[in-house]
Amino acid sequence: MSGSRSQKLREKLNQALRKERLSEALVHYEALQGVERHEPRWVHRKGDLLKRLGRPEEAVKEYARAVDLYAQQGFVARAAAMAKVVLGIAPERVDVLERVNADAARKLHRSARSAVVTADAGAWVDGDETQTKHLAVDALPLVADDSAADDLLRFTTPPTAQHLTLDLDISDAEVQDRPPTVDGLSRRPTAEHLAQLPSMPLFAEVPKSMLSKMVKESRLIDVEPGDNLIDRGTTADALYALIEGSVQLIRATDEDAVVLSEGDIVGISCLLDYVNYEGDVTARTKVRALRISRLLLDRLVAEHPALGDILLEVLGRRLVATLVRSSPMFSSFDNGARSEVAGLFEVRRANKGTVILEAGKRADGLYIPMIGELTAIRPSGEEIGHLKLGRALGQHSMLTRGPSPMTVKAASDVLLLRLSARRFHELVSAHPNMVVHLEELARRPSTPTFSLLPEPRRNSGG
Repeated sequence: MSGSRSQKLREKLNQALRKERLSEALVHYEALQGVERHEPRWVHRKGDLLKRLGRPEEAVKEYARAVDLYAQQGFVARAAAMAKVVLGIAPERVDVLERVNADAARKLHRSARSAVVTADAGAWVDGDETQTKHLAVDALPLVADDSAADDLLRFTTPPTAQHLTLDLDISDAEVQDRPPTVDGLSRRPTAEHLAQLPSMPLFAEVPKSMLSKMVKESRLIDVEPGDNLIDRGTTADALYALIEGSVQLIRATDEDAVVLSEGDIVGISCLLDYVNYEGDVTARTKVRALRISRLLLDRLVAEHPALGDILLEVLGRRLVATLVRSSPMFSSFDNGARSEVAGLFEVRRANKGTVILEAGKRADGLYIPMIGELTAIRPSGEEIGHLKLGRALGQHSMLTRGPSPMTVKAASDVLLLRLSARRFHELVSAHPNMVVHLEELARRPSTPTFSLLPEPRRNSGG
């Protein structure tokens, strides 16, 4: 009975809004709140309407209730956005930041992962057996395998290693195509779905004091369909947590646009040194995003270094997910195959001086550097510059099983993502359609590219 009543009220609400009968719409919002007491959307939208009607004090009251409801149901990013809306109307209401409680979201996040990266040592509760991992500390170094054939540069696991690999535990949700929009609206995800996406640890796995500071000092951005959230070529100075709506990322190097939506993070280039944004991020629907500046993140990491590991995880998961969704190498793979490929990536460390690719030798994997400095060297021994971070290396050699045209050497300690060629080809061999695609791709005329930093190099901003 309540379901049919709710449906009728929604129809009346939509009709009132279309005809701009705002007072009538307000009555319907109140009625819906009575029928669906735990639905934060009605409290949220009622606040929007009260604000539009010039009743800010009443709007703040509804928004504060929405903060509580969103947080209680695990929608911690939406709760944070509501708190920002309150502060925009009533800057003195800093108390609302305390209501952004991440407990429910944290529980969902940890239930969705085999191990977590956390910056909140005080978030443990009795009976919580969640395992933790530390990317920068636990990553195994690359050790050259001297038993490899002369034409192959291969790495092995150090004999003293306590574990075999350190993976990112990338979820299926991260690499799957996002659902299409209907009438300019994105499908509303569940809290369980959002718990699997890369923005969740940024909100759920940090101390409450840090979350409050991050929310207070960030900016809430609203973008209309067709407008850009990020412009290609501009300075990468912030990342954006998508709170509502859907965007598409279009880069010159990609065959197709990558669609991202609530729970995703865009602008992760700001976590890399010496780069600008390389693609336009355009709103497909109305979009709300929380803009968190690189300067703020740097300051928070300086105050609480454990946050740096969370940012590394966010960076790694987004780099891998974007690669398997946009690279021609994986363009024919379905969602299931993409998930399998993403699961093969591991986090490794290249100590200063390590040769990752060697001219004239086949690569034993695909690499995506995240932190550090890499030098590109011609076969003649001439150094030609430093490579940009976040770009895949070794794809051409792994695809064609031919030699690398360039040597790539770690000029500092480097943290990178590695997809083993052996594990990749074992996976591909079980899927004939993948084999055909890769064989056809390998026959195409292609020149492997190495993206160099412009000279002279900029100093790191942090």
